[in-house]
Amino acid sequence: MKFYFFDTPAQPHSFQFRAHYLPENLRKLRLVGNLALAVTCGILLLPLVFPFLNQTAHVTFFRGLNISLALASAMALGVEGFLHLNQKRQYPLWLAQALCLAFGFAFISCCLGITFIAQSNPRNTLTMYLLGLVTVAFLWDFEYYETLVLVSLTALAFTLVLHFSGLNPEQVVLNHCVSFVILLCFLVLSRVMYSYRANHFIQLKEIEEKNREIQKISQAKSEILGVVAHDLRSPFNNIEMITSLLQKKNLTPEQEQQYLNLILTSCQNSRLTINELLFIAREEQQETIPLEKMDLCALLQDVQEEWQTQLQGSRNLLLSHPASPLYANLNKERFHRVLNNLVSNAVKFTPAQGKIRIKVREEKKKLLLEVSDNGIGIPERMRPLLFDRFSKARRRGLQGEKSTGLGLSICRQLVEQHGGSIDVESQERQGTTFHITLPAAV
Repeated sequence: MKFYFFDTPAQPHSFQFRAHYLPENLRKLRLVGNLALAVTCGILLLPLVFPFLNQTAHVTFFRGLNISLALASAMALGVEGFLHLNQKRQYPLWLAQALCLAFGFAFISCCLGITFIAQSNPRNTLTMYLLGLVTVAFLWDFEYYETLVLVSLTALAFTLVLHFSGLNPEQVVLNHCVSFVILLCFLVLSRVMYSYRANHFIQLKEIEEKNREIQKISQAKSEILGVVAHDLRSPFNNIEMITSLLQKKNLTPEQEQQYLNLILTSCQNSRLTINELLFIAREEQQETIPLEKMDLCALLQDVQEEWQTQLQGSRNLLLSHPASPLYANLNKERFHRVLNNLVSNAVKFTPAQGKIRIKVREEKKKLLLEVSDNGIGIPERMRPLLFDRFSKARRRGLQGEKSTGLGLSICRQLVEQHGGSIDVESQERQGTTFHITLPAAV
């Protein structure tokens, strides 16, 4: 267990733990306040049942202490009830903690007063004083500086009690020494309890995070199994059916070639799906990827040349970039894949002789990259689902090209690994633009 004697847990756990224990502090205040109010009221009513108690020494002072504790409990319960009723308005956190500190000090002071009553001075018995401090240390969580404030106020109250006790200087010094030891034990005990609860809270948060990761992995596994069951079963069914047709003897050479082409297409689609799944599985095992400083403009020129060769003039692929290099920390292979996916999508949904434009510029130490087309656009209902893994927004291209629903999810994953972000802007029948923002290399 890590001890937090002079500090707090690291962020974000520090803020989360404080937000957790403040409501708990208020609930404990409600419990102790109700108990203290019931006990003090019962003690105040006892002389009505047993009149001889009115003859007890220091009865007036004792009654005053009980009245003070009862009033403090009632006021604390009133403020706590007000905060509870208005919790949706996000009351200041310091107010809740100040209330717990004030009530804790009142409780300790009353216990100290009872100690004084026992023998007119605290020389021989500090039991109630110690009990009050231990109770506060066990019940409430305070930050280090808040604990020091409580210790200082308690030491001041103890000094005032001794001032009016009429003890000789030697007894005052001895009592101060005992009080110092008790307050030191209270400080240590309070910080130990704080550390124990903080460690327990952090462990719970880590377990919750692990559970979320397990659920995410389980969900991804189910999605992958769904893709395997659906997207791979269909091509293999097609292959099986076409193979059965090929076994017939009365097919013309043209029909045989057509069926063989269909088998080849099914195999290529299956290989594409398998490669996408393997890529995702490999990338999820890597928290970081190796990056190197390179000219993004040069990479875009390479992509443009490759796609112009493939398109053979069926689409107009335009590139716009500044004359001077734009440097970014990139993984060439993975970012090349991002660009290929985006251009491939643009080709699928842009009719023949349509325009696809790649544009990049620098703005405020950010590189702004756009891949746009004047194709059929994306329906509004599909846009929120576009970057989901195995997205339900997938659809066939204009030439019947099949989609695995993984490409844009991979793009987002790779862009984020580069420290960037990606979003989309589209209107039906007017085209689509993907915006990528990357940090410029220093």
